[in-house]
Amino acid sequence: MRPLRQLVPARFRRADGEQPPPAVIYLVSAAGHPSFGDELITRAWLDVLTELRPEAEVWLDCPYPGRASHLFRRTHPGLHVTSTLWELAASCPSPADPIADAERVARFVRDLGTPRIDPGLLALRGVANVHILGGGLFAAAGVESLGIISAVAELQRAFGIPASVTGLCLPPMDRELSTWVTGELDVFDVVEARDRVTAEAVGGELGLDDAFLALAVGRRVYDESTAPEHVVLVQGDARTWTDGDAIRSIESFFGDTPHEVAAFVEATPPDDARYIADTAPEARFYSFGNIWFDGLPARAGQRWLTTRFHAHLLAAAAGAMGTVIIDADGADDRTHSSLLDLGTGWNAIRAGEQAAPAADPDFPARAREHAATKRALAVAMYARVDD
Repeated sequence: MRPLRQLVPARFRRADGEQPPPAVIYLVSAAGHPSFGDELITRAWLDVLTELRPEAEVWLDCPYPGRASHLFRRTHPGLHVTSTLWELAASCPSPADPIADAERVARFVRDLGTPRIDPGLLALRGVANVHILGGGLFAAAGVESLGIISAVAELQRAFGIPASVTGLCLPPMDRELSTWVTGELDVFDVVEARDRVTAEAVGGELGLDDAFLALAVGRRVYDESTAPEHVVLVQGDARTWTDGDAIRSIESFFGDTPHEVAAFVEATPPDDARYIADTAPEARFYSFGNIWFDGLPARAGQRWLTTRFHAHLLAAAAGAMGTVIIDADGADDRTHSSLLDLGTGWNAIRAGEQAAPAADPDFPARAREHAATKRALAVAMYARVDD
């Protein structure tokens, strides 16, 4: 019996004169948690592929394929959802050391030997490209998810599969880890980072967050109904501040504003509903489902208080004023700073400090330019992918 790695699926075999199968585009994202920013980015790329490559077969590799299947139902007509590369990275015996795990990952990509995901690894040999999407994939998942970069790099080295990453944001790394990641990314055709620290750490091009693409694909991003005057999106997960400090900042943000014209927004359920009861129980609540299906309740003239990067990006692009709360340990400084560098005009505080929303009135126009730049990159990548 031939070993599995020598088998070629029938879909990759064709007789002389037979038309080749459609191109297979392979996306990797952190979709399905759900977390609004990651879902928005993934949907934006699927939307642009629906426009540019409707005939393609599109695979989305993410850690929660069941939830993602529902979130992205009827986006691209050729969409399939899996978790192959996420499972491979997650099976690392020492998840805090992706360098030590690199050979294991590369061996399984080249030679198979993982019965549960071998069919997925085998199918990857027939894709037109692998594209790692931006968002919180590596920044939030931690260094253990860097095994995905190892796997994609080995696909390129062993089988010549084109590889790209856009909107990359990496967690803080020491010099050894940074050097190793840079070496893995050397074989990628596109390496675009969303922040300067990441770009300098891996020698990539400083670009834009992938969420800007959502502003250039034609799907509604904002809730078109009447939006509240004051909006809070202070996350309840992955925080370093105390509840008391968060509550003090929220209360200073509301001031004397009647709670009936205020709202809380949930980007990651159920964590982002954490502070409602202690600050403004009468305020309106926009669940993840509300903003996913109807759009973000952001508009010009609003005031926002948030800890989340993509709320900062999208609300500022809509013309809202805002304040961002930065982690006490500075972990979010560079992500929000990348938006401040782009000119949102918002201000940043530590939890417990008084919120004083501000904005640059020119940012919405610049955001449209950034969206056009991101769309141009998408067109360059996908207007024609060789079958």
